[in-house]
Amino acid sequence: MPVLNPTMMIGLPLLGLVLAAPAVARSVPAKPVWATGTFVYADLCTDTESGERAGRRIVLKRSPTGDVLSYETPSRSARAEAVTVEDATRELSFRVGGEEGGFAFRGTLATDALVGTVEDEAGTRPLRLRRILRSHAHEACPGEVTGSIGTRP
Repeated sequence: MPVLNPTMMIGLPLLGLVLAAPAVARSVPAKPVWATGTFVYADLCTDTESGERAGRRIVLKRSPTGDVLSYETPSRSARAEAVTVEDATRELSFRVGGEEGGFAFRGTLATDALVGTVEDEAGTRPLRLRRILRSHAHEACPGEVTGSIGTRP
């Protein structure tokens, strides 16, 4: 009967594990899920002449107990109704009602922006709000540019 040295006695079981591992371990596709937390998208600015604030902010708070979305403008703050977030496609839809008129939004959440369309009594128009990662002072609103010559700040 052949005698195995100590190195082979340890090496053979390890070799068996290495060869059997692919049969046992299978990769499982990751399920795309947005993390819980607060996601802020905004285009708030300050008018340089009047000092008035303009723009809007959408705050999406995600938690295991449900999603809450608020819509804010300088003159309005409302909690959205019928908030739907599709984790696989990152699609977002919601409605905002109230005395000042309601609207519906449908779009996509991206790492850098919220892009979609707003539909109200005036029709449908595009909306793009950049993602705000940390609080900072409001920027000056871009000046009105007419014609094809001119630059926006």
